[in-house]
Amino acid sequence: MNDHEDLMETPVPVRVKGVYIAESDESNPAPVVLLEDEKGRIVPIFVGLSEAISIHHALSGELAPRPMTHDLFISTLESLSASITNALIDDLDGGIYYARLTIKSDSKKNEIDARPSDCLALALRAKASIEVRERVVADASISKSDAEKLISIENYLQ
Repeated sequence: MNDHEDLMETPVPVRVKGVYIAESDESNPAPVVLLEDEKGRIVPIFVGLSEAISIHHALSGELAPRPMTHDLFISTLESLSASITNALIDDLDGGIYYARLTIKSDSKKNEIDARPSDCLALALRAKASIEVRERVVADASISKSDAEKLISIENYLQ
């Protein structure tokens, strides 16, 4: 690999900017999570509606009266003295994102293949870092004007 290829494989820290709806057609909403890096580049990750709601709840600190699936997973990890340390969106192929979740138990770290939506929902709950490979950011980022056209999921949930 040359230096450019190495740079393209570098993980870039991102923050979850928010959860939005890409289409205003309420019969077929297209939930999208926006990730933003330090340079202001925005990466859209399309997710299912239940995952979008779960991510939104994690962002806003809302707790369901009963544990939802992502909450259950975090509780299970905690009961096993394990924790999530990192979520990495590491590939984009044919419009499909691929991700890995890093779980630490004792002194051992394991990477687990997972859907990006689950990685985001779990990493937010665990306050773990979220990263995206540079080549994915470079390939998938959208303009700020495209991001501004999206509707906040809060408007949809009301």
